[in-house]
Amino acid sequence: MTKLTDFGQTIIALATALGTGSIAVVRLSGKEARHIVNQNFVGTDITRAKPNTIHYGSIVDDRIVIDEVLVSIFQEPNSYTGENVVEISCHANPIIIDRIISRMIRSGASHAKPGEFTLRAFINGKIDLAQAEAVASLISAKSASGLSQAINQLQGGLSDKINRLRMTIVDLVSLMEIDLDFSEENIEIAAPEKLVEDFQDLISETNHLIESYNYAKLFDGSLKIALIGPPNAGKSTLLNSFLGEERAITSERPGTTRDTIHENILIDNTWIKLVDTAGLRDTRNRLELEGINRAHAQVSESDLVLYVVDLTATFSAREKQYIQNTLNGIKQNIIVVGNKIDIATNKHTLSFITSLGFPVAEISARNKTGLTQLKKQIMDIIASGFETFKDETVITSLRHRDILSRVKENLYRAKKMVENNTGFECIAIDLRAALDHLGEITGETVADDILNRIFSGFCIGK
Repeated sequence: MTKLTDFGQTIIALATALGTGSIAVVRLSGKEARHIVNQNFVGTDITRAKPNTIHYGSIVDDRIVIDEVLVSIFQEPNSYTGENVVEISCHANPIIIDRIISRMIRSGASHAKPGEFTLRAFINGKIDLAQAEAVASLISAKSASGLSQAINQLQGGLSDKINRLRMTIVDLVSLMEIDLDFSEENIEIAAPEKLVEDFQDLISETNHLIESYNYAKLFDGSLKIALIGPPNAGKSTLLNSFLGEERAITSERPGTTRDTIHENILIDNTWIKLVDTAGLRDTRNRLELEGINRAHAQVSESDLVLYVVDLTATFSAREKQYIQNTLNGIKQNIIVVGNKIDIATNKHTLSFITSLGFPVAEISARNKTGLTQLKKQIMDIIASGFETFKDETVITSLRHRDILSRVKENLYRAKKMVENNTGFECIAIDLRAALDHLGEITGETVADDILNRIFSGFCIGK
């Protein structure tokens, strides 16, 4: 395991995106930040300047001006990292940036590791771990909703929820310990019936947070819709119509699509992964069968399924049964899409898909007729599934979801032990494990290797 950070080192990195532009910010953090910059700055004496001030001058290399800059000074502990921080605002020419950073390194600074500024902020108590992870979410947010959730987490919204859970569990542990202290006097402090209710409330609250992770798909671009159905129903044409380009090969010959095709589309400011799949039918063709197996795999990973049917086709009783069995085996929400309404439709087929008991959309993928209404149906179904979490702080991290799942298991075992009259000493073991798990979210009990993994995914300079 690599060392998290060396506080004896003053670190430096570009804090803005690399590339040619008007302004770039080079950040230094550490005890010697002021001194290092001052060695290469012509203007105010940075070592004597007041905190929270900005100074105009030049960064020089052996008296040769590299750039005219503004230098911002932040005094520990009132800075992002909790250390002395100096930020140099220069012109965003990569050559200038490289020369400034090289000059500061020759004067004693060290290259920052990915996420090291935010790591120092966490270790110095400026933010907890959930807030630190929110910094990465804030940078990578793909929608206004995602940005709002990241800001909420950065401001402590998730941490408050986790801390409330922890305090409730701490109170329960304390109550049981008091009960044990008075056990010889036959005084009952922690009534089992009340404990069962309390545990159930905690389990419900924890499970609600776990379920909120799915809501995060609305704004992190991971919502997935699978296009499935019989061969030659128009799935690939529908994909192309959604994209507005000829992404998938289309043909009147059944079985053209053998593998899955993944593309991102934007519907009502929500990014969605759309997956075109092989046509579903009884077949002995090994290659086509592999495509069908992959189609079923995509269905199991999807949030919504569009089952596309050719409205001009005539289905045998066996084919109808195959379609019915396929749809009945899907746990996800389904919209049955009747395609090719621009051609004379088969009334029996239309009647058949209407009788299946799922929402139906009638479209022409080729002419894009009905596509607007289909998009509305998609978003209505998606939104209805997440209405509960609309105005709440939600879980946006898979790491957090997995931790809360372990907390839920601890609470469930504790509840069962109370119901089975197990001693409070055993119950307390699970509750303390739950507390440790919750501490992994906010950082109180997190191991160094987990911290390394989290911060290594950050950009350098963040």
